[in-house]
Amino acid sequence: MEGLTWRRLLPAGGIAGLVGLLAGGAGVAQQLGEPVPELRVVYYAADMGPEFEQSARALADDWAKLGISLQLVPVQFSTFVSQFIVGGQLEDIAVFTVGADPDRVDPAYWVHDIAACGQRRNGSKWCDEAYSAKAVAQRSIISTEERLAAVHELQAMFVGEMPFWPVINRTYGILYNSAKWENVTSPEPVAAHEELVNPWLAARPLTDDRWLDWAYFEDVSTYNPLSEEGAVGWLRFVFDTFAKNNSRGETVPWAAASWQWIDERTVEVTLRDGMTFHDGEPVTADDAVFTIQQVIAWQPPAMSARTRNLAGAEKVDDRTFRILLKDPDAAFEITVLTYLFILPEHIWKDAPENALEWDIVAAGKVIGSGPFRFQAWRVNEVHELAAFPAHFNPPAYDGLRRLALGQADAIRAAMLDGTGDIATTVLPVATMDDLARQNDFLEFIEVPSHSTMFVWLNNQKAPFSDRAFRMALRTASNKQRVVIEGWQGFGIPASEGPVPRVLGRWYNAALEQIAFDVEAARAILREAGYGWNASGRLHMPPG
Repeated sequence: MEGLTWRRLLPAGGIAGLVGLLAGGAGVAQQLGEPVPELRVVYYAADMGPEFEQSARALADDWAKLGISLQLVPVQFSTFVSQFIVGGQLEDIAVFTVGADPDRVDPAYWVHDIAACGQRRNGSKWCDEAYSAKAVAQRSIISTEERLAAVHELQAMFVGEMPFWPVINRTYGILYNSAKWENVTSPEPVAAHEELVNPWLAARPLTDDRWLDWAYFEDVSTYNPLSEEGAVGWLRFVFDTFAKNNSRGETVPWAAASWQWIDERTVEVTLRDGMTFHDGEPVTADDAVFTIQQVIAWQPPAMSARTRNLAGAEKVDDRTFRILLKDPDAAFEITVLTYLFILPEHIWKDAPENALEWDIVAAGKVIGSGPFRFQAWRVNEVHELAAFPAHFNPPAYDGLRRLALGQADAIRAAMLDGTGDIATTVLPVATMDDLARQNDFLEFIEVPSHSTMFVWLNNQKAPFSDRAFRMALRTASNKQRVVIEGWQGFGIPASEGPVPRVLGRWYNAALEQIAFDVEAARAILREAGYGWNASGRLHMPPG
């Protein structure tokens, strides 16, 4: 991939070994080590909207003032996820956002899944054993007050090391055609995620066109729910989960009519009465037990962060079963019940040996119990899910199309010419707002969220393995500039630590905030032994 090289006051080429003496402050001679090599900054390409390149440019402009050479490299979304977020292939720096998924109102994702040693989504490759032990332990603390204290302590430990940092919390938007649709409701503080009821299942048509066309992009790699990572919410339109998170961050029954804790490692779940799969077969406790047991046996990497604590499942009666956990899990309801789906045993018992690679579209086996049933997929063109009227909460329209338009300009054109009925991401929020102001048939909903733009660093290599370098880069990160230049004001500068402030009590409000200050960042580097040559190029400490 070709990138954009960002140099300011920097020489071309490199210098090997020590480079003699350079006059430091107050006439003191300073030895210099190797030059800090050119660093690659990867970020979401234009398929996710222009905000990411604008944000990366704004950050790189200030980092370059430290004497660093930077290469900006856009990466397509699904490739970014597979290579950097879960693939462990980050070379230097990543600038990207994690979405406002409903289950992330629980702190486990922020302090454990992306920060603890060895976690699949820990793309920064930071590993602090003491931190990780506490991050694992907090998930087993059932007492809310005790867990709160543990989560606050973890945030303080994290900020002390600064392995990576949040830049902004995004404001999402929903743009929809109000001449064709009504009751399109805001899900705040969660983004318009497919795992939610709002706005998808609440919307109502105003015309004879009873298909809701979502102007979006292609991020589905498979309809096999064991393997998909980028579009898990879309697949859960087809495959029901046991619970859902509502717009207030509460976990509410979905395919499960109810659940209760038998003890700290056992949850008894009762399914809704009368559910059927899309082929008409009844949904029973046998299907739920089969699914859980097979997930444990198959160990899908895409699901490992949520399912590794599952010990098994056992049937109680036709509608009731028990989920057995290895360890107590305070986040189980919000992170696992809302994520686990139900597979039809009568289909999946005949899955090939490598079930994770089963192409269920080609096999004609995309059968779930969700409010929509699979109808068609033309790659990089359109996905079609028809309404499933027998569902306990069916949509008030005939089907949902996901238009794989790819670029913000194409989505904008689709919303203007009526091809698209609703847009939720890719199209910049500022553009959504402008389009609604300029066109009477379009309506804009602003959705504050806990979605976070992060700067990730590869903590396993120099100079990022040096805390002083990380702190200097953090101090030279202008969050307010990113809000303005990257997001046109639709966002807020993030507070310190991995947990978004919008999560309320889970955020540690006692954390000291770090002000943007390039000179202070240079002072941190100078004190740690870094130096600059006559052309302003930053060099490592000698030795």
